[in-house]
Parts: sequence; C-alpha cells; structure tokens
Amino acid sequence: MRLVLNKFIAFSGVGLLSLGLTPGVTAAELGGDYKTLLCPQGLNIPERPHVDAVLEPGDTHMAADNADLIENGISTLVGNAEITQNAQQVSADNIEYNQPNDTANLDGNVNYWDETTFLNSKDAFLQFDNGIGEFSDADYTLIDSRGRGDAEKLTLDIGTRTDMEKLEYTTCDPGDEFWSFTASSLSLDHEENHGTARNVVLRIKDYPVFYTPYMSFPLSKERKTGFLAPSYGTTNRNGFEFRTPYYWNISPNMDATLTPRLLTDSGVMAMGEYRYLHSSGSGEINLEYLPSDNGRGDEHRNYIDLELNQRFLSSGNVFATYSRVSDKFYFEDFGSQLSVTSTSFLEQRADVVYTGTNWNIFARVQNFQTVNRSIPNIARPYKRLPQIVYNYNQPKKSQKLNFGFRSEAVYFDRGDDAVFVDAKTNVNGLRLDLKPYVSLPLSTQATFLEPKLTLRYTQYALDDNPSFKSSPNRVLPIFSLNSGVFLERETSLFGNDFIQTLEPRLFYLFVPHDGQTDLPVFDTGQYTFSFASLFYEDRFSSADRVGDANQLTWAVTSQLIQQDTGESFGSVSLGQLVYFRDREVTLPGTSERGQGISSFVASFNTSIVKDTYISGDFQWNPKVSNGTEKITLQSTYNPGAGKIINLAYRIVRNNEFNFVGTDIDQSDISFRWPIRNNWSVVGRWNYAIPEGRSLELFGGVEYEDCCWGVRAVARRFLSSIDGEFDTGIFLQMELKGLAGIGKKTVDFLKQQIPGYRSEF
Repeated sequence: MRLVLNKFIAFSGVGLLSLGLTPGVTAAELGGDYKTLLCPQGLNIPERPHVDAVLEPGDTHMAADNADLIENGISTLVGNAEITQNAQQVSADNIEYNQPNDTANLDGNVNYWDETTFLNSKDAFLQFDNGIGEFSDADYTLIDSRGRGDAEKLTLDIGTRTDMEKLEYTTCDPGDEFWSFTASSLSLDHEENHGTARNVVLRIKDYPVFYTPYMSFPLSKERKTGFLAPSYGTTNRNGFEFRTPYYWNISPNMDATLTPRLLTDSGVMAMGEYRYLHSSGSGEINLEYLPSDNGRGDEHRNYIDLELNQRFLSSGNVFATYSRVSDKFYFEDFGSQLSVTSTSFLEQRADVVYTGTNWNIFARVQNFQTVNRSIPNIARPYKRLPQIVYNYNQPKKSQKLNFGFRSEAVYFDRGDDAVFVDAKTNVNGLRLDLKPYVSLPLSTQATFLEPKLTLRYTQYALDDNPSFKSSPNRVLPIFSLNSGVFLERETSLFGNDFIQTLEPRLFYLFVPHDGQTDLPVFDTGQYTFSFASLFYEDRFSSADRVGDANQLTWAVTSQLIQQDTGESFGSVSLGQLVYFRDREVTLPGTSERGQGISSFVASFNTSIVKDTYISGDFQWNPKVSNGTEKITLQSTYNPGAGKIINLAYRIVRNNEFNFVGTDIDQSDISFRWPIRNNWSVVGRWNYAIPEGRSLELFGGVEYEDCCWGVRAVARRFLSSIDGEFDTGIFLQMELKGLAGIGKKTVDFLKQQIPGYRSEF
C-alpha cells in the first residue's frame, strides 16, 4: 500500500518502546541536571522533536512535510523528516525508512538524540532494532560526561560503545575551550565507563603541549586500571620530585597502586599501596623502599604500614596494625607535613574483641618503634604481651542496685638490651587489676543522685628486680556520690523564643591514701585537667596509681535551646574542685601541692551568630600571680559552599600548679575563600608567639570552572626536632573528564584547613 501524507502516522509492532515527550522538555533537562555553579552554560543541544500522539510500546512514529509511505516496504520522508522509536529520535532533510529491516538512511542536517548522546552530521545510517548507527562529519555531545567535539566518522552502539575516527574531544563549554585533544581514533566503552584514544595531541588554548600514541581515560569516577596523572614538586631535602603512579583495578573490591618516585638528591624510591574491602572486613598495605639514599651515605631506607579490620561470628572483630621504618630520620627526610615529621612512635598491634549480652572481652598484643630522636631509652613505652580485658556492665536501672565488673591482665615487657639509668625504669612483669562496683541511681524528671562504691584490687608478678618485691599488691575502696538538678525557663533573644537551662552539679569522691611507691609504673600518666576531668574517679589514667582523694566538685552548666526546633545555640560550663585533704599519691619525679582548691575551669560553645561556630576553654588559678593557666579559643565562619575561615588561639602555661612541660602560646589561621569569578585563595599560618617563628605556613590560589581547574600552593614547615625547616611549591592541574597533572594537594588541604571541600 502506498500513502502520501504531510501529517504523522504511526506503525504498530515495528520497533522498541517509543519515548513519550511533553511540550517544553529540553534535551538538557532529559540528560540530567548539570547546570551547576561551575557549569552555568548548557551544551546547546536542540530541543528534541515533540510527539503529540500517545504511543504504545513497540510503536514507531514518523512525521514529515511530505511522505511516500509503503507498508512493509521502504518509505521516503522529505522536509523536516522525523522518526521516534524508543529512546532514539532522529530528524533530517530526507529519510528513507526500511520497515522490514527497521533501518534508515538519513541525508542533510541529520540530528540524533538518545538518553546519553546528541549528534549532528551530514548523513547517517541507523539500525533501530539494535541501536547501531554510522554518521559522517559528525558533531557529538556526550550528555552525562559533558564530552563533545567532532569526528570524520562516528559509529554508535547505543548504551554500549562509541567509536570515532579523526576527531576532536573536550569537556569545555562551547566557545570557551581551554583544552581539547585530537586523535586518529577514539573508542568509548559506556558499559565499562572508560575511553581509549590513539595518536593523541593535547592542546591548551590551541597550543599543542603533549603527544602520546595511546591514551586511556575514565568516563566517570569509577576506578580503572592504567597510569594515573604524574605528580611533581620540589623540597630542600630531596630536590626535585617526580612520581608516575600506575593503578591496578584488581577487582571491584580490591586494588593496588605502584609508584616509582624519583628524588634527584636521594635516588629512586619504589612505593606501593594495596587495598581490599568486603562485607566483613577491609585492609590496606603501604610499602616504600629506597635501595640507596644518596643523601644518607647510600643507606637502604624503607617503610611499611599495614592495617586490617575483620569481623567474625556475630559480634567479634579483629584489628591489626603494623608500622615500621628503617631508621629514625625517615619521616624527617620524606614526610610532607609537620604532623608526619613530628611522629614519635610507630605502633605494632593486634586486637581481638568479642561482645556478648552486657559483657565484652578484649585481647591485645602491642609493641612500638620509637622514631623521635629526642626520646631517651628510659621513656620508651612497654610492650603488652599480651593484654586481656573483661568487662561486665549491667543495663542501668533507676531506683535499683546496678552491678558491674572491670578487669585487666597484662604482661609488660621492655627488654633488657638497653642501658637504663635506674633499674626501676626497666622492670618487667604481670599486672592484674580487678574493679567490681555497685551503684544506686535515684532520679526524677529534674534531679538525680547516684552513690557508687568500687573496690579496686591490683596484683603484680614482677621479674627479678632489686628495687621491687616480686608480688606487690594494692586494695583500695572508692566511693563517689554524683548529683545534679535540671532547671529551665523560657526567655527571648534576638526576637526568638528560647529555653534556658541551669544545671548545677555536685560530685563527691573519696579514696583513702596508699603511698604505692612499692609499685612500678608501666603505662600510667596523669589526666590533663579539664572540665570533664572534674568528674573522673581517678586523676591517673591506668592502674599503676590510684589517686588519694577527699574532694568535692561543684559545677554548673547552662544551655540555650530554641523552642521551635529544639536546636541548641550554645552552652557555658564552669567548675572547680575543693580538696578537703592534701593529695599525696604521685608519679615518680612529680609532686602534688597542698592547695585547698583547684583552678577554675570553664568551657563554652555557641552558634548563635549566623554561619559561625565559636568554642573555647579557660583555666585560671587564683593562688598564683599570673593565674591564667590555659586559654583555647576556636572560631569557624562558614557562610556557604567554598567559604570557610578558621581562627584559633592557645595558651598553656607551666607553673607550680600546672605541669605541662613547656609553655605553649600559639595562634592558628586557616581559610579558603573565593575572591572573584572562579578564583579562590587558600592558606594557613600556625605561629609560635614566644619563639617568634612560624611552625606551618602556606598559601595558594585555586581556579576551577566547568572543564578545568588549577591549584598552586607554596609552603614552609618545621620538619625536624632540630628546628630545621623545609619549603616546597606544589602545582596541580585538572582537565576534567580527562586527567590531572601535578602534585595532588587536596588531601593535604583537607587536613590543614578544617571544613575544606573540593571536587578536583
């Protein structure tokens, strides 16, 4: 049958599910919302043909100014010819449609749309049933990745792959092409989300800057085997540095990265990282090896860092970490920031934990490598070979007796190969610590009172040592009484309704005196004085000492809570200890003072100022002339994405009542802030005020738009305990949708600038 119509018709049962469209829907909207702040422009994709008819699954819709239609034959569409079938739509000046084969020849101003691609070409051939098409002299747009360009020949297998010959490719907006590359051929695998190209010439602003006979790149953020972007930088210690990492995507839950690292003043270092992740555990191994360090007399240098976490049975867990370096100078020579170069100990530890109903058991073996050269042998930590902890905690019930039990058995060993000044510093042995307790919580809606009685028994079994008995022990009762009141009132502030709370609290603690000088000190220190420590049952952190106490804590906290939302806008806390008896139990080399009261300690936090969070701590001793012992202030201003300023100031003073070792007086400023268009500045300044020097100082600029970004950072930081500084300049450029070059700085900036975020 032969029909000539200038309206549309529909054949039933010919193709795949037809695509129904509504008036006014653009191709850009169908392709996804990529009109972000960085990509304000669209991709100039013409609007898809509009179909008024209601099509059933399997229909093929055709329209043209003139049509010569032959059912079960070859139909000819002339003038504004259109075909819609499933997700595919085409338009052209002329179309020949072969209904039996479900194919079409298109000629003149050919436009093609599907869910991921738009094409414009001189002529084309399409097979609708399998989604394959061939296009000549095509301009293409890949909607999801924003990739676009032109190709002399383009072959499309919808949703599977795209092949091109003699092409140009970029992800930049039309009319603003910062970068592009030309290639003799390109293959895009949409199922694996990666592309490969041959004979590639990369151009920046039309200037050729790079050639490679072969290139592989991702079409998404999914992992892919291949070379990653090289990185480079320069430092005082190692000279120029260049890395060429190779990424191996072993499986969906396993990968590795192998990186040769050229250091012009030291040699060539091999670096490797292996990671795995599965439903019951994860692990990571990092290795570094420098066979001959020119800067250290051809020494072999190496570093290993291993960490794994594995769950077992219903509530068991195994954790292991092992870190070790070849020498104590390793981090000073190869560390990239103060937090690394100032590392004192590397841990080697394995834990097994199992949790039952109201109880848990924990086993650990632990060792340390001391890498800080300033730490003497007598200050090295003990090995735990092993440590076993068992705890039972009954669910807390008001108005009833509550029971609990905490216990620990651990063997401490520090060896006998080192030279120690005093035999007391090198005793090895077993420590058993048992802590059963009973409490009676009593509470109402506005008050609480909880008496608690604990019995602490500690037994040692020590190796032969002339300074200690072989099996000393200690038994001490501990009584505490915790109480508080919760009061509230309604108030108004800044035109908003709030609830203000007042929460006074009293905490009494009694522990009889036991000198304990006959006991060794394996792992015990003294807690830093703070608002939280006012309510501790012991001022010491472990079982080698139990602090004698007859003292009362008074404290008060006030919160401001918005009535409508329940959001807290801040709190203020103040407290102090009152000593009814002088404290006498000490650690070796320290002493307690006979003061009747402790320092005042206060803390506060507030977010009542819009986009600003402020917090701080204050400690003041009324018994000394310069009573300020500690001040810490932190402020974060974050009015929007990409805008953050952090300010911090810290004073910690060492006096006869406040043993902190060394006075600290430091300021810290860090920020990321947009300045104009797509430019931002980043920086940090950590300054030691008494010494008059910067501990960490860096500054840089960032530029980021839709298709590329660049970041340059210059920094100077303290790199050794001898006061030596290192400097470096780092550059990173990202060609979005292709690759990045330079030293990746984003991880460093996230560590140094709290709240920093970046997409490249």
